[in-house]
Amino acid sequence: MRNLLLVAYYFPPIGGGGVQRALKMAKYLPEFGWRPHVLAVDPVAHVSLDPSLLDQLPPEVVVHRVREWYPPGLAKLLGGGGTRAASGVKESKEGGNAAGGTKDGGRAAANEGAGAPGVSATLRTRTMRLLKAARKYVLIPDDQILWYVPAVREGKRMLARYPIDAIFSTAGPNTNHLVALALRRRRRLPWVADFRDPWTQNMHRSGIRWREALEERMERRVMAAADIVLTVTRSFAEGFREKHGDVIKRLEVIHNGFDAADYAGIEPDRVPGKCVFAYAGIFYKERNPRLFLRAVRELIDAGEIDRRDILLRFAGVFDYPGYTDNADAVAQLGLSDVVEVLGHLPHRRALALLKGADVLLLVGDTASGSGAYIPGKLFEYMAVQRPILALSLPGEAASIVERFRLGEVVRPDDLPAMKRAVASFYRRWKAGRLHTSGTLPHEAYALYERREQARALAALLDELVAP
Repeated sequence: MRNLLLVAYYFPPIGGGGVQRALKMAKYLPEFGWRPHVLAVDPVAHVSLDPSLLDQLPPEVVVHRVREWYPPGLAKLLGGGGTRAASGVKESKEGGNAAGGTKDGGRAAANEGAGAPGVSATLRTRTMRLLKAARKYVLIPDDQILWYVPAVREGKRMLARYPIDAIFSTAGPNTNHLVALALRRRRRLPWVADFRDPWTQNMHRSGIRWREALEERMERRVMAAADIVLTVTRSFAEGFREKHGDVIKRLEVIHNGFDAADYAGIEPDRVPGKCVFAYAGIFYKERNPRLFLRAVRELIDAGEIDRRDILLRFAGVFDYPGYTDNADAVAQLGLSDVVEVLGHLPHRRALALLKGADVLLLVGDTASGSGAYIPGKLFEYMAVQRPILALSLPGEAASIVERFRLGEVVRPDDLPAMKRAVASFYRRWKAGRLHTSGTLPHEAYALYERREQARALAALLDELVAP
């Protein structure tokens, strides 16, 4: 079995959609001859933990966890972080666990550094506000750059300890690629740089000219050094080719997807007597449910929907800490009795929520260029096989919904069309004609099933290391 150094800042027990690609590659690559040695952040400072995800890892997988570095004194002020270099939370059965950790090690670590004695809450709050304002001028290319030095240090130890055959880094954060670039310079191993989102072509940019110029240079160095630049959509690949085609050696696409095994044995979380619209994911400025909420309210006022019949269930991040825009909209529209905000759920509970829904709500970004993005939750929705209401600009996500007849697509800024779609789903539910979206064709499984995607990555790695 060949050995792969997999650089992924976000990795279980950290939960959420951002860990799924790295987790599933680590889960299935051993079946195709590759043993992952994962370099990830220590989850001490992360609140969205789902330790059950660690149960998916086969015993061959080795995980090394490294804490971010903070300037002296800042760690105590923020109530977390530190300078500890590394702690293995899960080692292979063969190699043992040098740190004495277990699969639940992340939970124990989460309690460390929880307090900051002697520092007032007011001072901490003011400092956090200052840091938040200053970080886009300091933390480049992203907030996770404080992980870079200890991660490179531990990566070098891994290269010395294990017979690593190739490197795979998956981003965001883009700091992952900088770590991999440093390790590639240490030893000239084959390297696949995986972009789940664009870097300098991202629709969420800093707007700071000198910073963007610096990131352009960083990105170009990564693109030129990687043996394969890998990404998740054709649109992203086209953008990379247009911008860096003169330095990219090879460009490939392996989509995000779903793991069919995740859905086995999950009982649907149904709410009898309700037409349930469910959403699982994160909201932020350019992706929010407020126009959808307004559409539902106007349909109720017009008598097209009986408010006693409908329930809108939201799992994940409804409002980021410090913001209440979406919660305020619920209150202002008088929808508190039809909206249920569930917060972060373990992955299997989130899937039960989706399986029990009548309609799965997909909310896309309204920012220019967002049509090139495919939200990862679309693939989970696809596997659940419930009808989808996709509020999405024209692009790859909309095309997938239409191509496989998964539901209806409406622009996220088109209120009249949104109301027509919601009313149509409601009428079909009322008449008992709102059924599953049907069986997925083989083509969809071949493109979007996680095991098949791991097979495709293993084939690329095999090509790179072939004598």
